[in-house]
Amino acid sequence: MVYGGKGMGRVGGKVVFVPFTAPGERIEAEVVQEKKDYAEGILKRVESSSPQRVKPFCTLYGDCGGCQYQHFSYEDQLKLKEEALRETLQRLTRKGSFEISPIIASPADRAYRIRAQFKMGIKEGKKTLGFYAWRTHRVVETEECPLLHPLANRILHGLGQWLEQEREVSVKEIGLKVSPEEGGAVVNLRGKDPWDDRKVKELRGKVIGLKGVVSGGEKQSSWGDLNLVHEGPEIAGRKIRFQTRGESFVQVNPGQNHNLIRKVVEWASLGGEEKVVDLFCGSGNLTLPLALEAKKAWGIDLDGQAIESARENARANGIRQCAFWAGTAEEGVRRIREETPSVDLAVLDPPRAGAHGVLEPLVSLKPRKILYVSCEPPTLARDLARLVFLGYNVKRLQPLDMFPQTYHIEAIAELEIAHRKKLIAHGS
Repeated sequence: MVYGGKGMGRVGGKVVFVPFTAPGERIEAEVVQEKKDYAEGILKRVESSSPQRVKPFCTLYGDCGGCQYQHFSYEDQLKLKEEALRETLQRLTRKGSFEISPIIASPADRAYRIRAQFKMGIKEGKKTLGFYAWRTHRVVETEECPLLHPLANRILHGLGQWLEQEREVSVKEIGLKVSPEEGGAVVNLRGKDPWDDRKVKELRGKVIGLKGVVSGGEKQSSWGDLNLVHEGPEIAGRKIRFQTRGESFVQVNPGQNHNLIRKVVEWASLGGEEKVVDLFCGSGNLTLPLALEAKKAWGIDLDGQAIESARENARANGIRQCAFWAGTAEEGVRRIREETPSVDLAVLDPPRAGAHGVLEPLVSLKPRKILYVSCEPPTLARDLARLVFLGYNVKRLQPLDMFPQTYHIEAIAELEIAHRKKLIAHGS
């Protein structure tokens, strides 16, 4: 198995990647894409099954593209993810030794997702709601998803009932976020035009539990309260309550997010006198817990709504030793350098594309330690290699399973400054 959820086999010496397979199996596959060095196939039949193969618990598995690992036990999924991470970081490990800790299992391997995006499709002339099929834009109708939190499934059911009775729905997809703590949900109805109050009222009547509704495309309208509250783990004897708004990012798996926060705070090892910068900070998911044990913390993010939430979260939790700015990471670094020539800790939690363009400005702050949180091992490997070139040593990695039943892997990397002479000054 390789990162991406596919099995790797050979036909006539040529590598073929096929999803929904297991190590050691003999299969029949149809080649759907031929490249110079490899081919992509789809599974047609399993001729000789692996002892690792188990019966998937979802009837849509293999058609719906949301899951790739349901045909493995959860224990085997964790092993596969660890192996995939080690494989991805192979070149880096040749340049220096560092520890990769055993993967932290998710507190729940089902019913954990508190956000999702549903696509609109057509089936037998009727509009349907669901997820894309594997590697296509064909919509697989989904009435219930075993990975969704029960509250999210309840909202999905209500949305499905509403769709059945609506003749004209100018929506391409629906974004959903729920708060189990509040028992409420926010939906984003993405389409061409904003909805009027009458349409929103009809939706609210069909879907119980909606706190807020956003509708439209470039032009949007909103109704109700778009804020959702999530509770963090206990840090320094305190529990932080986080508020996120509208489309702002929130981790999909709240139980595992608690483990992520605890591990970042543990590895930060702050003593109360440190200065911390958190790039891609969102609504303060990591910034605020770190600020509890720091002298000063700065959070920077491009999402202006998330920054507003982060400031409100700081006020609501009585955390004064932090500042949040909306802007690019480069802009944030420049502003921080106006206040201090260096920081003790830098935290990165970028999107899947990684933080490649941010690394040089970041090291100009001369952080003694960097904690890099990644949801995409290939970009993590690329960025770690760059940080090693810029004068840092990778000390250790901690994988976490944020996304059970899928191939996705979350990981925290800790780096320490190695050679100050290598650090690149950025600006003056």
